[in-house]
Amino acid sequence: MLKRMTTESPTTSEPTASAPTTSAPTTAPSTPIIAQFADCSIAAALSLIGEKWTMLILRDVFSGVRRFDDFLTRLQCSPAVLSARLKTLTDAGLLRKVGYRQPGERERFAYHPTRAAVELLPVLVGLMQWGDAHMKADGQGPAEVRSRVSGLRVRAALIDEAGEPVAPSDMQLMARPVAGTGRD
Repeated sequence: MLKRMTTESPTTSEPTASAPTTSAPTTAPSTPIIAQFADCSIAAALSLIGEKWTMLILRDVFSGVRRFDDFLTRLQCSPAVLSARLKTLTDAGLLRKVGYRQPGERERFAYHPTRAAVELLPVLVGLMQWGDAHMKADGQGPAEVRSRVSGLRVRAALIDEAGEPVAPSDMQLMARPVAGTGRD
């Protein structure tokens, strides 16, 4: 079901793998990155959120799930796995524990998203879009995200800092200047 992105080769009708173009605006802030990813932000983020249960907990938090027992019911994972993932997300500042106590019972905790978790919403929506398009035979998942204001579907998109859409072929990964190296 996974679709491979291809383009037609100008000299043959054989599909070839897509590659970003090297043309960039003359105002590009720095030079292209060739191979140095030792301090990769994607790797760092995945070390925190790249595990299945972690992403599903975040999905459920944004669906309104807050209590441990409710997570267990929805996720069907072991209590030990859930406890460990909730602790990781709380320690990392993605979830905030809020104590509550029902009459005659011990204190328990609800888990609320922090600003850092909310900043992951485009990632979750993008994963959902990708899964719907590439992992479902009919291209449609069991749910969709819609605006409460307009009723229109919400989609993750590539936009520049001015809010304008950017095509993947118009993107370029650029090295940031490093302070103190003479490259800034």
